[in-house]
Amino acid sequence: MHKIGYLGPAGTFTEQAALLYSESCPGELIGYRDVPDLIMAVQNGSLDRAIVPIENVVEGTVNVTIDILTHEADLKIVGEVVIPIHQCLIAANGTKQEDIRGIISHPQALAQCRRFLQTHFNGIPVHTASSTAAGAMEVKNSTLPLAAIANKRAAQVFGLNVLAENIEDHPHNCTRFVVLSRHPSQPTGDDKTSIVFSVNNEPGSLLRALSIFAQHGINLTRIESRPMRTRLGQYLFYVDFEGHAQDKEAMNALKCVEAISTYYKYLGSYPRFRDGSG
Repeated sequence: MHKIGYLGPAGTFTEQAALLYSESCPGELIGYRDVPDLIMAVQNGSLDRAIVPIENVVEGTVNVTIDILTHEADLKIVGEVVIPIHQCLIAANGTKQEDIRGIISHPQALAQCRRFLQTHFNGIPVHTASSTAAGAMEVKNSTLPLAAIANKRAAQVFGLNVLAENIEDHPHNCTRFVVLSRHPSQPTGDDKTSIVFSVNNEPGSLLRALSIFAQHGINLTRIESRPMRTRLGQYLFYVDFEGHAQDKEAMNALKCVEAISTYYKYLGSYPRFRDGSG
C-alpha cells in the first residue's frame, strides 16, 4: 500500500485533502510536522506521495511549497485537490468567547480571518503554529483560556468546543493542494501541466514566451512570478496550462519555451481536479 504524507497532525485541511484524494487512490496516511520535511520525505523515498498546499484564493501562493519544488526537490506533481476552507473558532469545553486571552493558528488561517479577529478580538494576542491542527493541540494542552482557528474536524479530534463557525473573511475561500511523487503521471485526456521558467531581462522577452502558448492554442490557467534568489529584478515565472506535456501541441510549445529560457523546470502534468459540481 502506498504511503501518503500530509501536513499533520490529524485535523488539518491538508488531512482533509488527503482523505479526499485517498478515496480514489488508497494508501496509508502519515502526518508530518511541516511542509519541507513532508516534501523531502518523498524525495528520499520515505513516502510514495505527499499532499501539500500550493495556492489559496485569499492568500495566494504557498511560497514554501513552490520554492522547495523549484530549488530543492526533484519531484513531479501528479494530482490536485481543491477543497473549500471554512474556519471555526474552537476552545476547551467551558471556555466562553469573552474568556479568551490568546488565539493560535497557522499564519494563513489567521490572515484569512483578519476581519473577524479585528472585530471580536482586537488587542488579544495572536500566536502562530505549524498548522491549524497544531494550534488546536496547543489549546487542548494549555491551562490558559486560549482558542484556535481550525476546522470542525480539529475540534472533534482534540475534544474542543466550536464557539463560532464560518469565520473566514471570504465565504468562497478555498485551497488548492497538489500531490507529489517521484514518478510522473500518464495522460488522462483532462489534464493540467505546471512549469517554471525565467527569461532574459529585456523588452518583450516574457511576451515572446507567453505568445508561444497562444500560437499552439493552449489556455493558461495560472501565471505568477517569484524572485529568482539571485539578485533584485530577476524573476521566475510559474505557469499552469490545460493539457498534458505528452500532448503534441503542448510538447512543441514546451520545447520552444525551454529553448528561449535562461532557466526551465517541468513540474509535472496531472489530472485536473473535478468536484462533481460541473
